[in-house]
Amino acid sequence: MTSHLGPTASRMVVQAPRPAGHAAPPTPRRAAVDPARLERLCLELATLVRLGDHHTDEREGVLLDVTIGGVRCLFIEQEPALRVTLSPRERQVALMVAHGRTNQAIATSLDISVWTVSTHLRRIFAKLAVSSRAEMVARLVAEHDYSPLVAPDEP
Repeated sequence: MTSHLGPTASRMVVQAPRPAGHAAPPTPRRAAVDPARLERLCLELATLVRLGDHHTDEREGVLLDVTIGGVRCLFIEQEPALRVTLSPRERQVALMVAHGRTNQAIATSLDISVWTVSTHLRRIFAKLAVSSRAEMVARLVAEHDYSPLVAPDEP
């Protein structure tokens, strides 16, 4: 018998029912880490480092890349988080946005034009590498410790 199902048709798979009392096969689990094995790997790693017998790539931040006994040891230099500094006016605008103010309300409050508010927001977005007001507020709360200013705790 041939099937005339189109390319978007799905195929249903039916499994035979299990006899009563037979559970599904157990999911394979990884063995517990053997501390003695880790110690041996670390000692061998230290020896390879002393001998200089490992791969590095300074341009990519790779300090060490070596495989020992089927275990890959990869040391990558982690860059510190970039701290972005907002100007005092950018900070004012960002906090007003965080409190739900519109561009017009911010402009009126700060006695500047809506165009200037938009310019400040474009600069803030560029500095924080974000593309929306919500994303900007999330970044400020998460990475710049503005959270006490954005959502102060109430007594």
